[in-house]
Amino acid sequence: MKRTQAMIMTICGLNMFSLLLLTPASAQNKFPNAIERSEDAGRIIELLALVPGSGLPKELIEKAEAVGVFPKVEKQTALFSQVSQGYGVISARVADGWTMPAFYEFGGSGFANPFAKNETYAIIFLFMTKDGVAAFEKGGMALKGQKKALAGPIEPLTDEQRKELEGAHILAYAYYNGKLKGTAFGKSSWKNFGLNPDNKVNKPLYGLKGREVLAGKKVETGSLPAGIPAYQEALRKYFGAK
Repeated sequence: MKRTQAMIMTICGLNMFSLLLLTPASAQNKFPNAIERSEDAGRIIELLALVPGSGLPKELIEKAEAVGVFPKVEKQTALFSQVSQGYGVISARVADGWTMPAFYEFGGSGFANPFAKNETYAIIFLFMTKDGVAAFEKGGMALKGQKKALAGPIEPLTDEQRKELEGAHILAYAYYNGKLKGTAFGKSSWKNFGLNPDNKVNKPLYGLKGREVLAGKKVETGSLPAGIPAYQEALRKYFGAK
């Protein structure tokens, strides 16, 4: 009897050990796209921080209340219509650095040159004010009106540019073939753009909605797959202090 009980305990112990070993791998397999997004966005932050003459003004990103990177945005044109779509991450600045990456979708559509080429590029958003970040409290954000994204300036900044940027909520850049340029979203009535939470990732991954992650709600990091914090880690490493 005792021998049987000992065998049962041994088997149970082995099963528990096996579960512990399998859990990280299972988590990795469950969120491969999310891991790729965070890692790709982190690499873009690293490139912009380390490559001389990248063009991203360090003084702006150090003042930003949140930073979003959408590593692969696809722009497709058919007849006179253009559609842009891509998935990325946004982290907000908090007391101890940056939040975990909240997963968001960028999308837009409108009239366009019918001969424009299809392209894939990255988009970087700098949310310069608390009001700009607070707009996510309702869920998604339409990039229009006061929340339109202005074309971000390229380094070095002039005093005139600094003055023009006073009161700007959101600045945007396109990153294509290793080159950065300011690009605007929401200035034209012919095109509509917006940011929406990808809660099909946020909820199962964190147990939180995207806006809750950006608000700084606590995330249990112990069970997160390796690679998910990559974007947060890049921001902490290169732009930790404000």
